[in-house]
Amino acid sequence: MKSLMKTALAAAVFITASNAVDLKVLITDTLKNNQNLKADRYYQEAKQKSFQSVRNIYNPKLTGGLNYNRLDLDVRNTQVVNTAAAFVKFSMDLYDGGKNRALKNQKLYEYKAQKYQNISNVNQTILNVVTLYFNLKTIKENIEVYKEKGRALKAQYERIKSKYDLKMATQEDVLKLKSEYEANLYTIEELKYQKMQLIKNIELYSGVKVSRLDTSVIPDTNVKYSTTSDIKALEENLKASEESINIAKSSKKPQLKIEDTLSYYRYSDYNEKLLSDLPDKQNQLNISLTFNIFDTSTKSKVESSKYIKLATASRLEFAKKQAKTDFELARQKLLTQKEKIKSLQSAVDMANSVYNTVKIKYENGLVDNITYLDALSKKIYYIALYKQAQNELQIIKMEYYLKSGIDYKKLLSLLK
Repeated sequence: MKSLMKTALAAAVFITASNAVDLKVLITDTLKNNQNLKADRYYQEAKQKSFQSVRNIYNPKLTGGLNYNRLDLDVRNTQVVNTAAAFVKFSMDLYDGGKNRALKNQKLYEYKAQKYQNISNVNQTILNVVTLYFNLKTIKENIEVYKEKGRALKAQYERIKSKYDLKMATQEDVLKLKSEYEANLYTIEELKYQKMQLIKNIELYSGVKVSRLDTSVIPDTNVKYSTTSDIKALEENLKASEESINIAKSSKKPQLKIEDTLSYYRYSDYNEKLLSDLPDKQNQLNISLTFNIFDTSTKSKVESSKYIKLATASRLEFAKKQAKTDFELARQKLLTQKEKIKSLQSAVDMANSVYNTVKIKYENGLVDNITYLDALSKKIYYIALYKQAQNELQIIKMEYYLKSGIDYKKLLSLLK
């Protein structure tokens, strides 16, 4: 019989573990399913297509068309009344002041900036998922802690109730324990609501149903600071702003363009004797060189682009300093959190020892219920804080790694 119960218990544990949500799988599913990240990928595709549209700096074009011309006056003796034409035109910019080259570079830098921004958004999403995951673990563990408190309160309530029935305890003693027990039930229900909130948020982020959590932790690894994706995106935006200046300046330079048009004609309603040499087809080559002698907008456009570049450069310099500062603070925060856990471990050991002593004294009538409840509350308080600190450590680790500029794919490969 005992062997059968052990087998059933082992099977239940196995089923529970197999249904648990693995953090690495949860993050991977989030990166695949999250709607915001999907939108980012669409934006990146749009930037790539925009770059491809200007990849050829000579901007060659081949167009075709039809043309019909009719004169209403009776001029058939001297002119053609009806003329129909079909044409094919090839045009190309031989020199446009560097506009198309600058535009091509600008689109390329914008595409790269979007790519790095997407990586930054992925990093933030990973951190959000990790934060939700370990906050959920904290809530679930705290529910168990307060359930333990409830069992202790219930046992003492039933003991005191029995003594009250025998006229060995006061009604105040009974009501005090009952009040504490019911307040604890409310705390548990509040924690359950918070648990539901976190589960719904995780499911919203990941598109995955969450029932149980596994025992995933963020591994320890050595990292060094490198340029983050945020900084790389700003660097590409700075390059793009430089090309905006070149685009604005290009209109002040000469423009050289070639056009070759091949046309086919059909005529009707005209004097064939007088107009017998009308061409059936004609090829027209046109090479144009134009100069912008004066306009009122180019100077303002150039100055506007320069100010945008200065703003981007200023933002980049600040971001570089901030990123290094954030990394140093994240490292210090990690060290501080580890010391906090050591301190809380000592506090938990002390609270457990005090509670065990006070419990024995309380059950033997040596201390009152106020002393007992105080000892119990402190024990539960420090246990809950300790568990919360352990889960916060995992979040702080992930934040520290991501602020180092590490590739998130490498980071995910470290997760078990």
